Amino acid sequence: MNKLPEQLHLNVQLDDSINLDNFISCDSTKDFLNIISNTTEDNSISNFYLIWGNEGRGKSYVMRALHRKYLEDGKQSFHFSFKDKKVTSPEILTDLDSLEAVFIEDLHSMEISRDWEKAMFNLINECYLSGTKVYLSSNIVPKDLKISLKDLSSRLSSFTAIEVPEITEEEKIQALLQSSERKGFLLDDKTINYIISYTSRSLSDLLRLLNELDSFSLQKKKKISPSLVREMVSSK
Repeated sequence: MNKLPEQLHLNVQLDDSINLDNFISCDSTKDFLNIISNTTEDNSISNFYLIWGNEGRGKSYVMRALHRKYLEDGKQSFHFSFKDKKVTSPEILTDLDSLEAVFIEDLHSMEISRDWEKAMFNLINECYLSGTKVYLSSNIVPKDLKISLKDLSSRLSSFTAIEVPEITEEEKIQALLQSSERKGFLLDDKTINYIISYTSRSLSDLLRLLNELDSFSLQKKKKISPSLVREMVSSK
């Protein structure tokens, strides 16, 4: 195996709580989680995956959880997002075929230019030859990306596309309950109803709010309640 690429210092530090087992488990996500888990197997159906869906469904969480799975299995991998301001040059896409998996978030935010498109095309080809698995995430499917390089469009269209499902309102409540229980506290019905009624309905926003609420509660030394949620939201 070649030496590790120099850009690995950009790798994210993963929260210990991030793993596929902690992703919201419900009827809507059951099949999705089963398919996603199978992609990490050595005999998976493909080495190239596009995880897509509307903003707020949890794509970033899934990508980080998959990355954590590879790291826990002792495999060398690399993860970054095109939204990261440190990602400024197509050189970040070079020499990654020496790894066992590459995770690239927010493909829809990639700069549309010949240099970036060519670098992405080369990365896919190199990973195909080396057997490196590539996971991309995007808000939209490849055919809707404004990519000029036809060869790249063709390569991306061959990826196995896996949509992160939208969950129901009831399942969002279950997600809040599951997440709060893992954090060691319980939400009463009034607090849950307030959160659902007066904050973002996006799953990722709801779970992020719960993390902030946990910290805010400890800081204020107050029990989590509708009034504490209101106080935290108004303080931003």
